Amino acid sequence: MERGIRLVALDIDGTLLNSQKEISPRDREALERAAARGIHLVPVTGRPAKGLPPAVLELPGLRYAVTSNGATIRDLKEDRFLLEEHLSPETCLKVLDACRDVPMVREVFREGVGYLTQADRDILCARYEGTPMLGYVLGTRHVVPGTLEEFLQEDCRPVEELFFLTDSPEEKIALRERLSALPGISFADPFPNDLEVLAGGIDKGKGFLYLLNLLGIDPAETLALGDGGSDLPLLRAAGIGVAMGNALPFVQAEADWVTATCDEGGVALALEKFL
Repeated sequence: MERGIRLVALDIDGTLLNSQKEISPRDREALERAAARGIHLVPVTGRPAKGLPPAVLELPGLRYAVTSNGATIRDLKEDRFLLEEHLSPETCLKVLDACRDVPMVREVFREGVGYLTQADRDILCARYEGTPMLGYVLGTRHVVPGTLEEFLQEDCRPVEELFFLTDSPEEKIALRERLSALPGISFADPFPNDLEVLAGGIDKGKGFLYLLNLLGIDPAETLALGDGGSDLPLLRAAGIGVAMGNALPFVQAEADWVTATCDEGGVALALEKFL
Protein backbone atom coordinates (compact mmCIF):
# COMPACT_ATOMS: atom_id res chain seq x y z
CA MET A 1 0.00 0.00 0.00
CA GLU A 2 1.22 3.52 -0.67
CA ARG A 3 3.35 4.97 2.15
CA GLY A 4 2.96 1.67 4.04
CA ILE A 5 0.34 3.01 6.45
CA ARG A 6 -0.53 0.36 9.05
CA LEU A 7 -2.37 2.45 11.63
CA VAL A 8 -4.63 5.52 11.53
CA ALA A 9 -4.99 7.55 14.74
CA LEU A 10 -8.10 9.69 15.04
CA ASP A 11 -9.00 12.44 17.42
CA ILE A 12 -12.75 12.27 18.08
CA ASP A 13 -14.43 15.66 18.61
CA GLY A 14 -13.96 17.97 15.65
CA THR A 15 -12.19 15.23 13.69
CA LEU A 16 -13.87 11.84 13.53
CA LEU A 17 -17.17 13.30 14.73
CA ASN A 18 -18.71 16.21 12.85
CA SER A 19 -20.49 19.16 14.47
CA GLN A 20 -23.57 16.98 15.02
CA LYS A 21 -21.39 14.44 16.89
CA GLU A 22 -21.84 11.89 14.11
CA ILE A 23 -19.54 10.07 11.71
CA SER A 24 -20.55 11.05 8.21
CA PRO A 25 -21.41 8.26 5.74
CA ARG A 26 -18.46 9.23 3.54
CA ASP A 27 -16.00 9.12 6.43
CA ARG A 28 -17.41 5.80 7.66
CA GLU A 29 -17.07 4.23 4.21
CA ALA A 30 -13.45 5.35 3.96
CA LEU A 31 -12.71 3.96 7.43
CA GLU A 32 -14.37 0.67 6.54
CA ARG A 33 -12.20 0.40 3.43
CA ALA A 34 -9.08 1.04 5.52
CA ALA A 35 -10.08 -1.57 8.11
CA ALA A 36 -10.77 -4.10 5.34
CA ARG A 37 -7.12 -3.72 4.31
CA GLY A 38 -5.96 -4.61 7.81
CA ILE A 39 -5.17 -1.05 8.90
CA HIS A 40 -5.66 -0.39 12.62
CA LEU A 41 -8.14 2.36 13.47
CA VAL A 42 -7.34 3.89 16.86
CA PRO A 43 -9.23 6.75 18.56
CA VAL A 44 -6.80 9.03 20.39
CA THR A 45 -8.93 11.38 22.43
CA GLY A 46 -9.19 13.60 25.46
CA ARG A 47 -12.42 11.84 26.34
CA PRO A 48 -12.36 9.14 29.03
CA ALA A 49 -12.99 5.56 27.94
CA LYS A 50 -16.61 5.69 29.06
CA GLY A 51 -17.08 8.75 26.88
CA LEU A 52 -16.47 6.85 23.64
CA PRO A 53 -19.79 7.07 21.75
CA PRO A 54 -21.42 4.06 20.07
CA ALA A 55 -20.57 5.47 16.63
CA VAL A 56 -16.88 5.15 17.50
CA LEU A 57 -17.11 1.81 19.30
CA GLU A 58 -18.85 0.35 16.25
CA LEU A 59 -15.96 1.13 13.88
CA PRO A 60 -14.88 -2.06 12.07
CA GLY A 61 -12.02 -3.91 13.71
CA LEU A 62 -11.73 -1.41 16.57
CA ARG A 63 -9.59 -2.88 19.33
CA TYR A 64 -7.44 -0.19 20.97
CA ALA A 65 -8.31 3.23 22.35
CA VAL A 66 -5.98 5.93 23.70
CA THR A 67 -8.09 8.04 26.04
CA SER A 68 -7.75 10.88 28.57
CA ASN A 69 -5.10 12.55 26.37
CA GLY A 70 -2.78 9.55 26.50
CA ALA A 71 -3.10 8.77 30.22
CA THR A 72 -5.04 5.55 29.60
CA ILE A 73 -4.77 2.93 26.85
CA ARG A 74 -7.28 0.11 26.72
CA ASP A 75 -7.56 -3.13 24.79
CA LEU A 76 -11.29 -3.03 24.11
CA LYS A 77 -11.46 -6.61 22.84
CA GLU A 78 -9.90 -8.13 25.94
CA ASP A 79 -11.27 -5.43 28.27
CA ARG A 80 -7.93 -4.70 29.90
CA PHE A 81 -5.70 -1.70 30.44
CA LEU A 82 -2.40 -1.47 28.61
CA LEU A 83 -1.34 1.82 30.20
CA GLU A 84 -2.49 3.83 33.21
CA GLU A 85 -0.33 6.89 33.89
CA HIS A 86 -2.45 8.74 36.40
CA LEU A 87 -2.27 11.48 39.04
CA SER A 88 -2.20 10.74 42.74
CA PRO A 89 -4.95 12.31 44.90
CA GLU A 90 -2.20 14.18 46.76
CA THR A 91 -1.00 15.83 43.56
CA CYS A 92 -4.57 16.71 42.60
CA LEU A 93 -5.13 18.36 45.96
CA LYS A 94 -2.03 20.49 45.46
CA VAL A 95 -3.27 21.57 42.03
CA LEU A 96 -6.72 22.45 43.35
CA ASP A 97 -5.22 24.36 46.24
CA ALA A 98 -3.00 26.37 43.89
CA CYS A 99 -6.04 27.59 41.93
CA ARG A 100 -8.69 27.68 44.65
CA ASP A 101 -9.42 31.38 44.04
CA VAL A 102 -9.91 31.05 40.25
CA PRO A 103 -13.58 31.14 39.16
CA MET A 104 -14.02 28.18 36.78
CA VAL A 105 -15.53 24.73 36.37
CA ARG A 106 -13.48 21.97 37.99
CA GLU A 107 -13.72 18.23 37.30
CA VAL A 108 -11.88 15.15 38.50
CA PHE A 109 -11.83 12.24 36.02
CA ARG A 110 -11.45 8.79 37.47
CA GLU A 111 -12.09 5.46 35.72
CA GLY A 112 -13.80 7.21 32.84
CA VAL A 113 -16.21 9.30 34.93
CA GLY A 114 -16.03 13.04 35.56
CA TYR A 115 -16.78 14.09 39.15
CA LEU A 116 -17.90 17.65 39.87
CA THR A 117 -20.13 19.74 42.11
CA GLN A 118 -23.79 20.35 41.34
CA ALA A 119 -23.06 24.01 40.65
CA ASP A 120 -20.43 23.15 38.04
CA ARG A 121 -22.68 20.53 36.46
CA ASP A 122 -25.37 23.16 36.09
CA ILE A 123 -22.88 25.46 34.34
CA LEU A 124 -21.90 22.73 31.88
CA CYS A 125 -25.53 21.84 31.17
CA ALA A 126 -26.34 25.48 30.48
CA ARG A 127 -23.27 25.81 28.25
CA TYR A 128 -24.23 22.82 26.11
CA GLU A 129 -28.02 23.21 26.19
CA GLY A 130 -29.47 22.44 22.79
CA THR A 131 -26.23 20.92 21.45
CA PRO A 132 -25.18 17.29 20.85
CA MET A 133 -22.58 17.68 23.62
CA LEU A 134 -25.24 17.81 26.33
CA GLY A 135 -25.93 14.09 26.10
CA TYR A 136 -22.23 13.33 26.45
CA VAL A 137 -21.95 15.52 29.55
CA LEU A 138 -25.03 13.99 31.18
CA GLY A 139 -23.82 10.48 30.48
CA THR A 140 -20.27 10.82 31.79
CA ARG A 141 -20.56 13.06 34.87
CA HIS A 142 -21.35 12.32 38.51
CA VAL A 143 -22.14 14.94 41.16
CA VAL A 144 -20.19 14.68 44.42
CA PRO A 145 -22.00 15.39 47.69
CA GLY A 146 -19.41 17.86 48.93
CA THR A 147 -16.30 19.47 47.49
CA LEU A 148 -13.80 17.91 45.13
CA GLU A 149 -11.19 18.21 47.85
CA GLU A 150 -13.33 16.11 50.19
CA PHE A 151 -13.94 13.61 47.41
CA LEU A 152 -10.20 13.16 46.83
CA GLN A 153 -9.45 12.90 50.54
CA GLU A 154 -12.03 10.15 50.99
CA ASP A 155 -11.01 8.08 47.96
CA CYS A 156 -7.32 7.31 47.41
CA ARG A 157 -7.62 5.85 43.90
CA PRO A 158 -5.55 7.52 41.14
CA VAL A 159 -7.03 10.21 38.89
CA GLU A 160 -6.83 10.18 35.09
CA GLU A 161 -6.91 13.96 34.75
CA LEU A 162 -8.21 17.23 36.11
CA PHE A 163 -10.34 19.35 33.78
CA PHE A 164 -10.74 23.11 34.11
CA LEU A 165 -13.09 25.29 32.06
CA THR A 166 -12.16 28.96 32.37
CA ASP A 167 -14.09 32.04 31.23
CA SER A 168 -11.61 33.16 28.57
CA PRO A 169 -8.41 32.17 26.73
CA GLU A 170 -6.52 34.78 28.74
CA GLU A 171 -7.64 33.23 32.03
CA LYS A 172 -6.66 29.78 30.76
CA ILE A 173 -3.17 31.02 29.90
CA ALA A 174 -2.81 32.66 33.32
CA LEU A 175 -3.99 29.45 35.01
CA ARG A 176 -1.44 27.35 33.15
CA GLU A 177 1.34 29.75 34.09
CA ARG A 178 0.29 29.57 37.73
CA LEU A 179 0.23 25.77 37.80
CA SER A 180 3.38 25.22 35.73
CA ALA A 181 5.59 25.52 38.82
CA LEU A 182 4.02 22.43 40.40
CA PRO A 183 6.03 19.19 39.98
CA GLY A 184 4.74 15.97 38.51
CA ILE A 185 2.11 17.36 36.14
CA SER A 186 1.70 18.16 32.45
CA PHE A 187 -1.00 19.90 30.42
CA ALA A 188 -3.32 19.41 27.46
CA ASP A 189 -4.88 22.42 25.72
CA PRO A 190 -7.76 21.05 23.65
CA PHE A 191 -9.71 24.28 23.20
CA PRO A 192 -9.16 28.00 23.94
CA ASN A 193 -10.89 28.04 27.36
CA ASP A 194 -10.11 24.46 28.47
CA LEU A 195 -7.08 23.24 30.41
CA GLU A 196 -6.51 19.63 31.36
CA VAL A 197 -3.93 18.54 33.94
CA LEU A 198 -2.28 15.15 33.48
CA ALA A 199 0.50 13.19 35.09
CA GLY A 200 3.95 14.50 34.24
CA GLY A 201 5.24 13.56 30.81
CA ILE A 202 1.85 12.47 29.44
CA ASP A 203 0.21 13.67 26.22
CA LYS A 204 -1.53 12.16 23.20
CA GLY A 205 1.74 11.71 21.36
CA LYS A 206 3.42 9.74 24.14
CA GLY A 207 0.39 7.51 24.64
CA PHE A 208 0.26 6.93 20.89
CA LEU A 209 3.96 5.98 20.72
CA TYR A 210 3.54 3.64 23.70
CA LEU A 211 0.82 1.76 21.82
CA LEU A 212 2.90 1.64 18.63
CA ASN A 213 5.75 0.06 20.57
CA LEU A 214 3.40 -2.62 21.94
CA LEU A 215 2.11 -3.36 18.44
CA GLY A 216 5.51 -3.29 16.78
CA ILE A 217 4.52 -0.51 14.40
CA ASP A 218 6.99 2.14 13.28
CA PRO A 219 5.72 5.74 13.62
CA ALA A 220 6.58 6.21 9.93
CA GLU A 221 3.83 3.69 9.16
CA THR A 222 1.10 5.82 10.74
CA LEU A 223 -1.32 8.59 9.84
CA ALA A 224 -2.88 10.83 12.50
CA LEU A 225 -5.69 13.39 12.27
CA GLY A 226 -6.67 16.11 14.75
CA ASP A 227 -7.95 19.63 15.22
CA GLY A 228 -7.09 20.92 18.70
CA GLY A 229 -4.01 22.04 20.56
CA SER A 230 -3.87 18.76 22.47
CA ASP A 231 -3.57 16.96 19.11
CA LEU A 232 -0.25 18.57 18.21
CA PRO A 233 1.90 15.97 20.05
CA LEU A 234 -0.02 13.27 18.19
CA LEU A 235 0.44 14.89 14.78
CA ARG A 236 4.14 15.38 15.49
CA ALA A 237 4.60 11.75 16.54
CA ALA A 238 2.89 10.21 13.50
CA GLY A 239 4.54 9.58 10.17
CA ILE A 240 1.93 11.84 8.57
CA GLY A 241 0.16 14.44 10.69
CA VAL A 242 -3.04 15.82 9.17
CA ALA A 243 -4.92 18.82 10.54
CA MET A 244 -8.62 19.21 9.91
CA GLY A 245 -9.90 22.20 7.97
CA ASN A 246 -11.59 23.33 11.21
CA ALA A 247 -8.37 22.96 13.22
CA LEU A 248 -6.89 25.88 15.10
CA PRO A 249 -4.50 27.92 12.92
CA PHE A 250 -1.38 26.98 14.87
CA VAL A 251 -2.30 23.30 14.53
CA GLN A 252 -2.70 23.65 10.77
CA ALA A 253 0.65 25.46 10.60
CA GLU A 254 2.50 22.45 12.04
CA ALA A 255 0.65 19.71 10.17
CA ASP A 256 2.08 17.88 7.17
CA TRP A 257 -1.18 18.45 5.35
CA VAL A 258 -4.54 20.16 5.96
CA THR A 259 -7.69 18.34 4.92
CA ALA A 260 -11.32 19.48 4.73
CA THR A 261 -13.39 20.19 7.85
CA CYS A 262 -15.10 17.55 9.95
CA ASP A 263 -18.38 18.55 8.28
CA GLU A 264 -16.94 18.17 4.77
CA GLY A 265 -15.57 14.63 4.86
CA GLY A 266 -12.09 15.65 6.00
CA VAL A 267 -11.25 12.20 7.36
CA ALA A 268 -12.26 10.47 4.11
CA LEU A 269 -10.32 12.99 2.01
CA ALA A 270 -7.14 12.33 4.00
CA LEU A 271 -7.53 8.56 3.84
CA GLU A 272 -8.16 8.72 0.08
CA LYS A 273 -5.03 10.83 -0.38
CA PHE A 274 -2.58 8.90 1.79
CA LEU A 275 -3.91 5.33 1.64
